[in-house]
Amino acid sequence: MNTVVGRADAPLPDRCVHEWFAGRASGTPDVTALEFGGRRLTYAELDSRANQLAHLLRARGVGPDAPVAVCAQRSPEVVTALLAVLKAGGHYLPLDPEYPAERLAFMVADSGARVLLVEPELAGRFAATGLERVAIEPDWSAAAGLPTTAPASGAVPDDLAYVMYTSGSTGRPKGVGVTHRNVLRLVHEADYADLDPGQVVLMLAPLSFDLSTFEVWGALCNGARLAVLPQGVPTAASIEEAVRRHAVSVALLSTGLFQHVVRTRPGALATVRQVLVAGDVAPPAEVRMLVERGVEVVNGYGPTECTTFCAARRGVTLAETRGSIPIGRAITRTTLYVVAEDGVTRVPAGESGELLVGGPGVARGYHGRPALTAERFVPDPYGTVPGARLYRTGDLVTEGADGLLLFHGRRDQQVKINGHRIELGEVEAALGNHPEVRAAVAAVRPTPAGDKQLVGYVVSDTLDRPGRPLREYLRELLPEYLVPTAWVRLPALPLNPNGKVDRAALPTPGDDPAKAPVTAPRTPVEQAVVEVWSELLSVAAIGVHDDFFELGGHSLLATEVTALLGERFPVELPVSAVFDARTPALLAERLRAAITERVEQLSDAEVESMLSQVIEG
Repeated sequence: MNTVVGRADAPLPDRCVHEWFAGRASGTPDVTALEFGGRRLTYAELDSRANQLAHLLRARGVGPDAPVAVCAQRSPEVVTALLAVLKAGGHYLPLDPEYPAERLAFMVADSGARVLLVEPELAGRFAATGLERVAIEPDWSAAAGLPTTAPASGAVPDDLAYVMYTSGSTGRPKGVGVTHRNVLRLVHEADYADLDPGQVVLMLAPLSFDLSTFEVWGALCNGARLAVLPQGVPTAASIEEAVRRHAVSVALLSTGLFQHVVRTRPGALATVRQVLVAGDVAPPAEVRMLVERGVEVVNGYGPTECTTFCAARRGVTLAETRGSIPIGRAITRTTLYVVAEDGVTRVPAGESGELLVGGPGVARGYHGRPALTAERFVPDPYGTVPGARLYRTGDLVTEGADGLLLFHGRRDQQVKINGHRIELGEVEAALGNHPEVRAAVAAVRPTPAGDKQLVGYVVSDTLDRPGRPLREYLRELLPEYLVPTAWVRLPALPLNPNGKVDRAALPTPGDDPAKAPVTAPRTPVEQAVVEVWSELLSVAAIGVHDDFFELGGHSLLATEVTALLGERFPVELPVSAVFDARTPALLAERLRAAITERVEQLSDAEVESMLSQVIEG
């Protein structure tokens, strides 16, 4: 089977990403390149600022293939920083500010980065790394007075543009090296999305998420406008406001965020011409809601190792939302093969096999991991290009009679939750290092609300309720998305006749015999919190000491908790309050404190009376 779409052999410009951008800036200097709130930068302004910073980086020793760490939230300055790194000839290493210090330190050391572009308030997290720090700031004072013309970067298309770390099955994150050529394959003359000077593309993904590659370079390499979402966790309300304010025409959302936005604010994306969904299996019900409103929905598919997308179903139909939505066909300059278990024999249409990806979108490999690179990036036995390689995705698909691919699952333990790739082995390895854990397994289970949650199953002689201590332990080692939200203590892990863990026999989190009895709400405020949680989580019996995340909550639902409580009470809690105060009892205390601070002139009795009136009303 050989699935090729569009111009698989179409020539790709032999240029770097920053060179392609510079051409746009030269041709349309006065066109707006990006917007952020009320601020605007033209292509010429962005180009000159990035050039100044690039000269500064060159003076710091940055050149071809040199890594530069970047730690910041969404802003015009961080876009300037990424462009400047490429103009200096280097490649960027995106660091998520929310990652634990130990993981950030590993990524810095593993990448070999020596220079760090960082927001001043985050600089303290890297004090012990020995990195040379350059502050990310609106006026770029450190680069003031440097030339506004581009330095000679020395970079070529096969040099790295960025290294992005993903979860690793052995417990060690792996850095995927993506070249300039890889990025241009994604965004140049794209046949799966509308990317042209008339479009406004929304930027909302974290830099450490490869969806940002499409957002930033898809816009800036095509003369479009990049609308940068305000900093913080994206919410349905903030996305709706950004879409309205900037007249967004193209938006890419991870599957979990897409589902959340459409469920909670069905009209938020109604004016967007094209909505791309990626990162996990597309949810038919929510896709159907948008298609019925006349919005073009694109179901995008692709691992980080293939530079964001390698296949897409453009223009999902209503008929396709009645079942599994296809992941589509190969995008331009991409070749897809479906092969049998031997990794070579191609299977006919209708039969399941592993998907292999070829073409200039296939990444260089895993940084510093030659054995793993050789295992997953294999020689192409079908093509005619000398030295060409295929990436083994590990995904199982079938080709339908219409030539569209359908996704069926994985051939290993990799899973996706809210768009994040999770290697269960990495979670299990971290748990296995805890001194009070004799054995551990991680698995994905559905929540009562129909979402997916990561569950930790542990065998321990001393941890009666393992959730809180193990969660805090893992949060020092792993990103939040790799920390199980529900926990079950077992006397022993269930084994099959071969002595391997029988994952099908693992109980659901609600069957945990160590779970404490439910404590009913004791105050009107606790009652309100419990009611909001019950509505969002589809859990009937919630006690005031139950943990929001162990009940199936996640960051997207946390934003709705604060929104719904804001409708009941005259205060606005930050989303971080749900992470810090994870039980109804603790969150009720935060609510009372916030209201008391606002109405300090009232007595406690008056405050309680006011809250009762609000609840009853």
